[in-house]
Amino acid sequence: MLRIEKVPFDEINSLSFKDKFYQQNPEKLKHFIQFTPDLDGLKDAIEVRKNRFPVDRKLLVNVLQDHYTKSDPTDLQTQNIKDLQEENTFTIVTAHQPSLLGGPAYYFYKIYSTINLCRQLSKKFNDCKFVPVFISGSEDHDFDEVKSIFLYNKSIEWQNESKGPVGRFATAGLEEVINNVQEILGHNDHVKDIISIFETSLQNANTYNDFVFSWLNKFFGAYGLIVLNMDDSRFKNAFAPFIKKEILERKSIHLVQKTQDELSALGYRPQAFARDINLFYMLDGLRERIYFENNHYHVNHTELVFSEAEMMQLIDKVPERFSPNVIMRPIFQEYLLPNIAYVGGGGEIAYWLERKSQFEYFGVFFPALIRRNSLMMMTKAVQKTMDKPGISLHLLLKDENKMITEYLEHVAEADFHLANEIEKVNQVFTSISERAKIIDPTLAPYVLSEGHKVIKNIEGIEARLKKSIKTKEETAINQLKNIRQKLFPENNLQERRESMLQYISVEGMSLQDELIAICDPLEKNFLFLYF
Repeated sequence: MLRIEKVPFDEINSLSFKDKFYQQNPEKLKHFIQFTPDLDGLKDAIEVRKNRFPVDRKLLVNVLQDHYTKSDPTDLQTQNIKDLQEENTFTIVTAHQPSLLGGPAYYFYKIYSTINLCRQLSKKFNDCKFVPVFISGSEDHDFDEVKSIFLYNKSIEWQNESKGPVGRFATAGLEEVINNVQEILGHNDHVKDIISIFETSLQNANTYNDFVFSWLNKFFGAYGLIVLNMDDSRFKNAFAPFIKKEILERKSIHLVQKTQDELSALGYRPQAFARDINLFYMLDGLRERIYFENNHYHVNHTELVFSEAEMMQLIDKVPERFSPNVIMRPIFQEYLLPNIAYVGGGGEIAYWLERKSQFEYFGVFFPALIRRNSLMMMTKAVQKTMDKPGISLHLLLKDENKMITEYLEHVAEADFHLANEIEKVNQVFTSISERAKIIDPTLAPYVLSEGHKVIKNIEGIEARLKKSIKTKEETAINQLKNIRQKLFPENNLQERRESMLQYISVEGMSLQDELIAICDPLEKNFLFLYF
């Protein structure tokens, strides 16, 4: 059984201002959200979604059933897809780029949080059904963002020279990645289970998207998660009117930028960069942005140029060639799904906050925005160091210099701080300066200058006292630095770098059961898990 320690978000220095603000002050953002990020807000979202925003459920179910003919869905997945035909069935969505074998741990935390929220809502609103959906951003073309995975601080990279949408890449080179993962993780039974999933998924995959779709279903099929690939011509055909509206009217840029200006008054800097046209033109090996110039539509870095009539004809005939960017992608997914909430990280929530007026313009439902759980894994090695006197979680959450200073203050037999003495010296020389001013005003600055010299000398003595104590405690300080590096690798959050696979490889796949039960995204604290 895992022990959990909860820490308020504002004590986690590595979290951004925007992330903390949304967790602690959603009421101050009511102009930018449709529903509060709590059960009351989700209840309101269900009612609004049900009554005012119909979805083509037949299309959705048909596409999902086609996608899952390539897989072996669990009974719960099959039932969830079937239930999506019903008007009282809603989705909870999370999404991410197709990171290599899941990439950083928060990829998994998003999914755990989404499944947990569906379970909660199913109990709370038992007249409705809720289906967890993971959208794999297979159309993304920034390979550098998805090509690597970190295991025990070792980087494994997928070597692939392909261009264009990552999901359409051939799978060459993935076998070597899987072999490298096994070499690092070892050969226990849990590792064998993980490697078997990846190897089986690779054998049956023609593209990287096939591979991601397969392993995700093997990891999460038992929990009913539906993996959705938006790169489907039928979805794009249904979205064609919105593609045309974005291309012809080009209003998203103005709506998003206006909202960004309004958010700046609360201390928010722009999160996403809106363009005049927020769509890419996509072929195998190509995904380039579309821009409007001299009354024609151009595809960046190509010779492709279209008139308005030609562009409209292309949208009608080959809508799958048009791919939404970060500004239009939320519109695309929310139009197609009977969704009531999006579960995402702090950065994602920040860019969704910029979109409410854009959703209103397109007449699309704007979901509740729920911040996923953040977790820190406190392994036995970490806990062993923390058992030593003077070392606590509170201490480790400080930045490195403050951490060391506070530790030294705790263990030192004598107080090395000389702030009181410096203040007394300052008072003495200030008093002398005042007397000097009466006798000879020109002497006052000289007296203060001499006082500053004395204070500098005292500060030097303080530094030498601290250095002496640090030398005595060098071993303990190095242990502190090492443990902090494990929790905050490269001064970043553990969840943004380390892979979840290294924990599953030790604890087994059953660890996911525990983490899904723990990951309540309505929980407003950062979670520290002690193994």
